[in-house]
Amino acid sequence: MENLMQNFKLHENVKSIGLIAKKSAEIGALIDKITKILKAKNIEILIEKNSADFFGKAGFGLNEILKKTEILISLGGDGTLISIAGKVANQNAFIIGIHAGTLGFLTDILPDDFEKFLDEFLRGEYEIERPFMLEVLFEKNSGEIVRKLAFNDVVLNRNNIASMAKIDAYLNRKYFNTYFGDGVIISSAVGSTAYNMSANGPIIYPLSDVFCITPICSHSLTQRPLIVPKEYFVNFKTKSDVSAIVDGQDIFNMNEFKNIGVRVNKARSSLIRRVNHDYFGILREKLSWGK
Repeated sequence: MENLMQNFKLHENVKSIGLIAKKSAEIGALIDKITKILKAKNIEILIEKNSADFFGKAGFGLNEILKKTEILISLGGDGTLISIAGKVANQNAFIIGIHAGTLGFLTDILPDDFEKFLDEFLRGEYEIERPFMLEVLFEKNSGEIVRKLAFNDVVLNRNNIASMAKIDAYLNRKYFNTYFGDGVIISSAVGSTAYNMSANGPIIYPLSDVFCITPICSHSLTQRPLIVPKEYFVNFKTKSDVSAIVDGQDIFNMNEFKNIGVRVNKARSSLIRRVNHDYFGILREKLSWGK
């Protein structure tokens, strides 16, 4: 596990900050607000081109932004941050999540709190969280491997609602289970509060070095979620009509592949947090615990 007080000195001599925003009409006013706050600190805002085009503003390519700054603002919900994390996982980038979405387990800074947080950040009062990501390997019949990174999860889900899926699972290449039902979720620790939680999977502290395999609507009452250490490799084979969905964004037809493998990747996200960021306080608030 790793939750670090800044050793990166990101706050020193900040001249530019990138911004990627959810494409939603109500976000436009928040971009203007953030721009004004940054300009008051003599910090240039670099809006990612796709976001900028939607809001009718000048924009920059993501690679161009990362040549000028290591710091990115994710403005939207958890989905926006997840998308950014996947794109910059292998680059030296640090993400500030501003919450302008719905549930918001990952994006914990509210727009009204951004100016206060920016002052704290520029004083060096922040932490870096580096959750593990999953590597997903799709093996074609030719032997070619297609690789994807998953921040939250990869979901193996039946396509035909009238029939159940049959998915064989292997741990470290050794057969250990067959899942009958709607499918299987393979979740990172940080993604455990997403679809995994909805399927009665465990909530895992997001910096834990484990991942989780959770059946979806299993046809057996004995099937239960399984937490495995990061050193393990799990792969799945199926002849059923099943899709593999990576972070709810990239969809693959399992019929086109011999198998799909999942493991914890060396690449990790870097999230800029408030000092003493309270993960369990967020759980208590979002899930109404104790009420």
